[in-house]
Amino acid sequence: MGQFLKIKLTIKKSLNMKKVLLIIFAGMLSFSQANADLTIGLGYNEAVFAATGQERNHDESGTLKTTVEEYGAFNEEYATIFVEAGNDVAAVGISYASSFDTPENVSGDERTLTNAANRVSADFSAFTNIYGLVRIPLGGLYVKAGLASVDVSVANTSRSGVTYTAPEDLEGWTLGIGWDQQLSNGFGIRAEIQGHEFDDVEVNNGVAATGNINYIKI
Repeated sequence: MGQFLKIKLTIKKSLNMKKVLLIIFAGMLSFSQANADLTIGLGYNEAVFAATGQERNHDESGTLKTTVEEYGAFNEEYATIFVEAGNDVAAVGISYASSFDTPENVSGDERTLTNAANRVSADFSAFTNIYGLVRIPLGGLYVKAGLASVDVSVANTSRSGVTYTAPEDLEGWTLGIGWDQQLSNGFGIRAEIQGHEFDDVEVNNGVAATGNINYIKI
């Protein structure tokens, strides 16, 4: 569906024990505390998500008449909490983000009743990443990979009165590379660049083939 690239900075603290864990850009500043083999962190994220959309319009006979493609991106900020368990060699983790929204896209003239605007926006929630992390014995470097999922809710108002119902959740993958260092005061600092990609989505306007059915793929 789209891509997401993330740069992440994490600050951690250990308690005298072993520590454990779219147009595309983001940053995270996180504070965490490790106890035995567990690390818990809170983060701030700034990200750009991007996707290409295609609309296929059909006439009453079901014949394809027009195809339109557009590319778009939006910037959003959100908070994240994560938990990791492991050791100085490898770890597994899960991160969970607060909800964020796309801008509302408006087409048509809102000032006239005969050409009322089409309006659409999407809300993303429960943005979750489950991943594995392997440390590279080279100055604190590590790599990570895992699965990503997010719930989607679409608000849609159209001149025709039809609506497009998006799937309730999207799935994808995540890859990242980062740098992790322990400081002398018991805290640590982590910088990371991360990318996500989600599956394609296709929906229609809910009418029959003889009723000018339209398909949208993102």
